[in-house]
Amino acid sequence: MKTLQIIKQDNDKTISLIEHETTHTKYIQKELNYYDKILYQTLQKIKNPYLPKIFVVQENDNQLTLLEEYIEGNTLDQQILSKEDVRNIMHQLCECLDTLHKLNPPIIHRDIKPENIIYHNNKVTLLDFGIARFLDSRKSKDTLILGSVGYAAPEQFGFQQSNPQTDIYALGKLMNYLLNGSLEHQNNIPFDLKQIILKATQLDYKNRYKSVKEMDLAIQQKQVIIPAINNDTFKSKMISLAWIAFMFMVTVDMQPGDPIKNSTINKISCFTFMYFGLFLYYNKNLFHKHFTKIPWFILYFIIYFIFTIINIEFFVWIDSLI
Repeated sequence: MKTLQIIKQDNDKTISLIEHETTHTKYIQKELNYYDKILYQTLQKIKNPYLPKIFVVQENDNQLTLLEEYIEGNTLDQQILSKEDVRNIMHQLCECLDTLHKLNPPIIHRDIKPENIIYHNNKVTLLDFGIARFLDSRKSKDTLILGSVGYAAPEQFGFQQSNPQTDIYALGKLMNYLLNGSLEHQNNIPFDLKQIILKATQLDYKNRYKSVKEMDLAIQQKQVIIPAINNDTFKSKMISLAWIAFMFMVTVDMQPGDPIKNSTINKISCFTFMYFGLFLYYNKNLFHKHFTKIPWFILYFIIYFIFTIINIEFFVWIDSLI
């Protein structure tokens, strides 16, 4: 093996990028001075697409040497992401942590943050189990106070024992950062995701999601957007209100015609017709995910055409009753 680069070196560990001289395959080598050998042996046995494979776990002279799979790509702190990217990332992290939390005893990562997650070709890899630990039901609080400020849950600072909800807290903080570029502010975060973040980051772990599976279901459940009522952002809501004001001015001056004779019914019908176009635009991803093979503009036309027929028939019927 040939050492290509020393990635990190301190009193606790040395992490190196190495290469096999014959096959030229790259690996990550870790030499740890503080470690839980059983934890790494357990991780070595886990087959999970979101964890790097561990090929060697070897202990010599109070030092643990690991040989891990080398993962290409940038960490999350080096990337600009869309809301759909964030949902995908959170889904994969939840699936990864679900595997760890279902072990007996569960493994708690305790250091989920952008620097410890690679996202490459739409796939997540969770790294650095340096402060991970098994859940010990006999203890009431953590022995060592460890964690990254901003992402670490209150229980990691000696108040209680780390548990699966500790990782859920970090996931909430991570999602806040990925959506807004900040750990504190939530100005540009969609309302439904903001509520998920608030629940995941409750100070009392009992008030957080019961499992990462439950949190994942909440994240993937996309909210129906009603224009001017619950838009993702303040700017979007203002645009919707401006468009609705324009629609109102257009419909106010409309005169009754064929097939709707009543002036008021005709105006309501036209306003509904235009508002549905706005509704369809803001919820296009919600519709398109069920018909991914149909181009969006064709799907938009089909849905709008069907709605137009239903809209006219309904209001003609209402008109006939008056």
